[in-house]
Amino acid sequence: MQSLLKNRWFLVVVVAIFLFNLFVMNDTAMLWDEDESAYAGFAAQMLETGDWTIPKFDWSEIHRKPPLHFWTIAVSYKVFGVNEFATRLPSVLAILGTLLVLFFVGQKVFGRDTALTACVVLMASLFVPNVAKVAVVDSSLLFCQTLAVLSLCAFLREPSWKWSLLFWLGVTLGVLLKGPPILILTGGLWLFLAIFHPERKRLIGTHPWVFLPLALLPLLIWGYVAWQRDSGFITWLIDWYILKRMSGSVLGQTGPPGYYLAVFLLSFLVFLPVFPAALWDLIRRIRERENTALMLAGWLVSGWLFYEILPSKLPAYTLAAHPAIAVLIAHQLLHIHQENYPYKKWVSGGSVMFVLLFFALMVGMLYAGFLVAPMLLGGSKMVVRAIFMMFLIWPLSFIAGTLMFAKRYTYGIGSLILTGMLFTTFAWLFLMPQIEPYRNAPKRIADIAKEISTEGTTIIIGGDVSAIPSIPFYLSQDFKYRYYFDDSKEIANTLRTGYPYTIIVGDEWKAIAEKDMATTGDTISSMIHVKGFALDHMTPESYWILR
Repeated sequence: MQSLLKNRWFLVVVVAIFLFNLFVMNDTAMLWDEDESAYAGFAAQMLETGDWTIPKFDWSEIHRKPPLHFWTIAVSYKVFGVNEFATRLPSVLAILGTLLVLFFVGQKVFGRDTALTACVVLMASLFVPNVAKVAVVDSSLLFCQTLAVLSLCAFLREPSWKWSLLFWLGVTLGVLLKGPPILILTGGLWLFLAIFHPERKRLIGTHPWVFLPLALLPLLIWGYVAWQRDSGFITWLIDWYILKRMSGSVLGQTGPPGYYLAVFLLSFLVFLPVFPAALWDLIRRIRERENTALMLAGWLVSGWLFYEILPSKLPAYTLAAHPAIAVLIAHQLLHIHQENYPYKKWVSGGSVMFVLLFFALMVGMLYAGFLVAPMLLGGSKMVVRAIFMMFLIWPLSFIAGTLMFAKRYTYGIGSLILTGMLFTTFAWLFLMPQIEPYRNAPKRIADIAKEISTEGTTIIIGGDVSAIPSIPFYLSQDFKYRYYFDDSKEIANTLRTGYPYTIIVGDEWKAIAEKDMATTGDTISSMIHVKGFALDHMTPESYWILR
């Protein structure tokens, strides 16, 4: 791995592919439902109303959080306008910031080569680069968590006000983004190190009795102002994001113990040849009381194992542990060339598993292309694209696994890294453009409504339309007034008024409106049918635009 780090052309190619992956289709792909569209709606509403305290938007109540992430999107809208690129830019910058923190602060803790290799590992993983492309809170939170954790570890190495202030800055921003998660991570790590780390006395220098209240102060000020405006919102926030998640699953988002280990295996699939060795080697180093191993252990306990015992589970909950896993993998990649490296048989076995699992992944994509895509999306081009992608990626993955098995580690590691990065690249270049025309129905609805409606038209949305935030978000950019009907009989009465209304309903209410209009001899002058597919529900969607 050291030879790869010294190869500037290799690093340039890796960074170039990573940056391409971060930005490709960010300005053209419709916002994802539910969370991304809801967050975009909160930010747009803040700009429109001037209320930057309580996030509000249609069909988005369950996605409300502390406001910092919405503020960053709103600022981005101020600069670049209300669009998909501006919505996702804060997340992209947060992931770039995470890598910069991992390198510049991480090298103070783990050394330059380990920090740089860990950055490359994250770039080639299958989760972090893609979560950057969705405007969720977790990308920004990962930046704050990484800043706080590494600053605390750097403080243990070299007690300094600089590291202490960066630690508390990460905590301050993190609680304004999502509340408790960063306190669980940093508090758990602080306690773990206070118990097990030989330099535990240095932690006193972080002065938590002074700086923790100061770090919480911005959140408390915002919470007080929000409480004065709407006490029910703060009560709901505590109940929904703390009490319900501690006591049970939310919206069916649950999984068995080991759920997050499976997430890590999938995310770092291309590093499977060294992944088991990385975890086992950590245990060995902990037994030897190695300082950096203790830091990583505390990071994983509070950023991973804590969430394994919670009934509520989502892949993003343990995103904070991904940099720690990357550091563990980096440590193996840097030592694998040594003659006395003890896990060479593990690497050989892991290489075989990698080839088999990656082949299974490719076959699964072909299955989706042949059976699922034509059935659900109504198209066959997905088949051709999936086959084409398989013939590009599978040989590279096979070569990478074979080289690792044959102990040609330099070329093998390089091939593994390129396999992970190109998998993400080809998925966005070949598969997403084929899926996008089916999932972007809400955006097409807004475009059609704008085209057929006169200025000042009011939008009416029927109760049989799926309550996904992307529909009101895209409509809100051109229609100031939007109303939601719960009674299907009101649709026909509204059409008879002759006022400038544009009505959006599903198949059921469209049929009811036609039947109702026919009883009085009236007809609907304009009906436009828009078909789509909701990936979050995995169901076809049918919309009618009536005038």
